[in-house]
Amino acid sequence: MTAAYHLLLRAAVLAVTTATTTPAAAREPRPPAAASATGAPRSAPPSARSRRPAPARPAARAPQPARAPQRAHAPPAAPEAPEAPPVAPEPEPAAWRALVVGGGPRPPMNQVAIEGHVRYFQSLLPATVERRVLFADGSRGTRSVQFLDGLRMRYRAPRLPRIDGATTRRGFDAIWRKFVRARPADPLLLYFAGHGSPDPRRDLDNNVFDLWGGGGLSVRDLAARMEELPDDTPVVLVMAQCFSGAFANLLFEGGRPDGELVERDVVGFFAATRDRPASGCTPEINEADYTDFSSYFFAALSGVDRLGNRVVGADFDQNRFVGMNEAFAYALLHQATGDVPVATSDVFLRRFVNKPDHETMATPYARVLSWSSPAERAALEGLSDALGLRGEHRLRAAYDREFGPGAGRSDVEDVTSAHRLRFIRLAKSVVLARALRQSGDRALIERFERLRAAEARNPLAEAKAASQARQDTRRRAAR
Repeated sequence: MTAAYHLLLRAAVLAVTTATTTPAAAREPRPPAAASATGAPRSAPPSARSRRPAPARPAARAPQPARAPQRAHAPPAAPEAPEAPPVAPEPEPAAWRALVVGGGPRPPMNQVAIEGHVRYFQSLLPATVERRVLFADGSRGTRSVQFLDGLRMRYRAPRLPRIDGATTRRGFDAIWRKFVRARPADPLLLYFAGHGSPDPRRDLDNNVFDLWGGGGLSVRDLAARMEELPDDTPVVLVMAQCFSGAFANLLFEGGRPDGELVERDVVGFFAATRDRPASGCTPEINEADYTDFSSYFFAALSGVDRLGNRVVGADFDQNRFVGMNEAFAYALLHQATGDVPVATSDVFLRRFVNKPDHETMATPYARVLSWSSPAERAALEGLSDALGLRGEHRLRAAYDREFGPGAGRSDVEDVTSAHRLRFIRLAKSVVLARALRQSGDRALIERFERLRAAEARNPLAEAKAASQARQDTRRRAAR
């Protein structure tokens, strides 16, 4: 064979070899980056990306023999696929802290049920959750707890697993400074169990929590304390006292209902509207008879009632997780008292959506159900059944029965009236939420959805997950 033929054969073999050894990554499309729990693509933190080595330069190619001009050149080798960036680790669950403010202003108003609420709440917190407890005068020796012994009213010393101070202004400020402000970035769960009063100047947007020995902690007092925390510190409030709904104004700067929205995620669930009393302050010692708001709320949220019994039926969306919004709906549906509870989202909607009641109550019931979340739908259906409401005009029927001609003055202890008010208020919130979402105000809609997402969290479950994560980390470190 001629030398030219050998040269052409060698060039053909080289071309085939080069084509068949092209990396697979160059021939197939790369899969998309893994998605995080929120649906956004995961990416490496800036520091990790900046440390990634630059791709190696390709080695210089050796001179190739000349090819015959009539033969096509072999395709160049594809460059190696770049190294995939490291995946950012999932954030650890939030390490919640808890502050409990409990007790009445003096022994005759410091009923044993209030002590029971504080004990039950403490029992639901994982042991690793840091907490501080203020109760009555802060002493274990004072006979400050009132209870009913048969027909006789008696007093005894507190029986709580811990007491860190008195429920006074000085005691609250000291705990806030040493415990809350000392770790300002950690999420905060606040639980108030005691008595509340209307503002002395009858400003129902600035009601107070009654403190031991007299005086009170007002909405604006608490707003001023919360302003000392970073804007990204989440705060959850559960308040069981009378007139507690005024504290939903902590959504706004200065605790004023006409103030700008605060930046932080602050959500709250309250036993009563700003103008109504609440149940749960009884001297009866049998906890099986307690039917207050926070008992139902925490039973649904934790899955265990105050007697240690398992609670089911609060997972309305069937996702094996009970959020605070579902626990709130559970309490609305099951609490057989004169309480009319309030959530922060209710106050948000009434501030920013201007829709007259006569228009809201004219909404057909089927539409209201179609706009409702699973928890809202369950509460509306259950309350409607309990009230004997039927037909598409049941919102109007309930409203007229409660506020129409001949309705008369409402009795705050009337359970049927309270159920009717819960039905009316919940239906109104659903209709207002629908109106907001159709308003086109993107900034306000996004802020509302963020609030609703925060209300759907479960601090108890998150605290438990954080505790488990720390234990797992310690076990891995010990290996």
